[in-house]
Amino acid sequence: MAEEVRNGRQEKLVELGEMIRARRENLGLSIEEVQEKTKIRSKYLRAIEAGDDRIAPGKAYFRVFLKSYAEFLGLDGLEFSRAYREIADEDDRYWSPAAAAQEAPKAGKTRPRRRTRRKKGMGAVGKFLVALLLLGAIIFGGTRLYALYSSRQEDPEPPQEPENGIVEQPDPEPDEPVHEVRVQREDPSEEVTVFTINETPLLVTLKTSEEEGTRCWIQVQADGQTVVEKTMGPGEELEVTAGDEIKVRAGAPWVLSLTLNGEDLGAGGPYGPVKDLIFRYDEDL
Repeated sequence: MAEEVRNGRQEKLVELGEMIRARRENLGLSIEEVQEKTKIRSKYLRAIEAGDDRIAPGKAYFRVFLKSYAEFLGLDGLEFSRAYREIADEDDRYWSPAAAAQEAPKAGKTRPRRRTRRKKGMGAVGKFLVALLLLGAIIFGGTRLYALYSSRQEDPEPPQEPENGIVEQPDPEPDEPVHEVRVQREDPSEEVTVFTINETPLLVTLKTSEEEGTRCWIQVQADGQTVVEKTMGPGEELEVTAGDEIKVRAGAPWVLSLTLNGEDLGAGGPYGPVKDLIFRYDEDL
């Protein structure tokens, strides 16, 4: 069962990746060109096309990359995001502790073996088998010793040295430049906090405290458009994505935990007035 779920999940991921790759090739774009336009690193783009979500920092991160990549190619990014969410949710349901407990075989009662006493001594058949085994061991051992002795008599060919005395080393493959993610925080006023990051797309996760009675009204804008306005309850989590800027106006920022592209930013702020939390992309940071 586990192998069937794993294979089915992989087939669906590969199918999504093939659709993305086919669209890119039809548009005549290279991975490098897509990286330049979307600011998504090439290794993540290749992972999406290969249907491999293990390379990304997390499933939510992979889903954001997939959505942005699909939209850049003129596809319905929301549909790709939903399709991947269904795959990930199915995977989580199967590998949850409850599912694992159901999948595990039930322990049954075993009856202890009854030890039987064998008579000492060896019959004629047993003696014959022992003698046959000893004879086989002698023949096999003699054959191995002869082969080993013969191989040692042969002179091995000396290694050939280059004519100029210089051993040529293959050129090492160039490593992909390491992209260091940097986050900068500024507090221009008590009511405003700005987080700037040098990576896009932006993925902001808001999570409220699990304490009973927790409430936080929020209004969220992604790239200038209002996408969410609601009151979050205890232990509620919300993900928001955008290309350049996300603005969150929070009525109770102190009950919010913030995450930006996998980076833990801590609480939204101390107890106080309504606050604007702004998340921006800056390539030159």
